[in-house]
Amino acid sequence: MRLIVVIFCFFLFSIFANSQNPLTSSISSKKIKYGEEVVLKLEVKASKNEAIVFPEIKDTLSYHLEILENKRDTLFKEGIYTYIDSIKFSAYEPGIFTVPSQKVQINSKEYFSPEYKLIIDSMVVDSTKQPLYDIYPIVQEPKIFQDYVKQYWVYILMAFIMIVVILIVMVLYFIENKKKKISGDKILHPYKLALNKLNKLEKSDYLSKGLSKKYYSEMVLILKEYLEQRSGIGATQLFSEDLILYLEKNFRIKEEQKNDLKNIFQAADLAKFAKSKPTIEETIQHTQMAKNFISETNMEFLKDKDDYAY
Repeated sequence: MRLIVVIFCFFLFSIFANSQNPLTSSISSKKIKYGEEVVLKLEVKASKNEAIVFPEIKDTLSYHLEILENKRDTLFKEGIYTYIDSIKFSAYEPGIFTVPSQKVQINSKEYFSPEYKLIIDSMVVDSTKQPLYDIYPIVQEPKIFQDYVKQYWVYILMAFIMIVVILIVMVLYFIENKKKKISGDKILHPYKLALNKLNKLEKSDYLSKGLSKKYYSEMVLILKEYLEQRSGIGATQLFSEDLILYLEKNFRIKEEQKNDLKNIFQAADLAKFAKSKPTIEETIQHTQMAKNFISETNMEFLKDKDDYAY
């Protein structure tokens, strides 16, 4: 009879205790191996409107117990809400550690879960079954082209941009100079261009250095270029005698003009091939003949005078 009374009292006490503490807790395992996961679960059964505050855990439960995940769920069954806080953690040292009690606040009232003892077994390695090898030194792998590109891509890009910019500037400068040269040549009429070249030739130091051959070669070239631009014939491709014959046959050229050209061409041939050196006075006289020929044939000498009247 006394045993029945004791059992009945214990039953009433359990019911009373459960009614006073709505918090229940459990741990998935009390003995794990090194690095295995353990889950501490906190559960609260309550109505929808009750205020429940689970513990805020950052990184560790204690010095040896490291948090892996903290997940919260809510279940609803038969009009009762079950709020669950699952704390997943592990340990990386062998030993016996205490999982500390956790505080849960329900309607501004504090409840605590019990402490748990957790045994951590070390990982045993049987060295007799594991082959042992020497420790190899660290080997530096040689760098390849892609490695240098990844490391210095900023400098490579800057160098590439600079090269492109320099090339663009050089091309633009070349084009601009070419345009200026072409436009400059087009602005001057053929006879003005030829006279300018002769004046420049007179101011050169060819005669003072005894370079008669070079002086006469340039003077003949100036005359032939002038004739080529004025008449459209390939004067620079013809020999001197052939050029004079062509002019006599196809254009109205005066006898005096023809003789001046002959004298200039003969003196140039002597200077080039016979190594004859005309005197400075003769050279000046031939230069003046060339100027006169250019000036006189500027308005004459061509078949169609209107096209070349300046």
